[in-house]
Amino acid sequence: MPHVYIPESLFQDIEKALPATGSPDDFILQAVRDRLLLESQRREFFRISDSMRAAMVEKGLSEEDLLADFELSRRTEEK
Repeated sequence: MPHVYIPESLFQDIEKALPATGSPDDFILQAVRDRLLLESQRREFFRISDSMRAAMVEKGLSEEDLLADFELSRRTEEK
């Protein structure tokens, strides 16, 4: 099993943050899982953003075009 070095000061901070029934191992495992999920979501966000950007370029649209269209739709909704 791989081992990860955790500086003593960080480990002490983890112990302070633990609920009374929690263990440092469980806390660290959950923190890593949370971070992996966040990174997965981040990659998906950038994949979708890149896809949208490519579609905009392909259609000859600029960011200004989209912002103007958005502003126009906001004004229409306000009426």
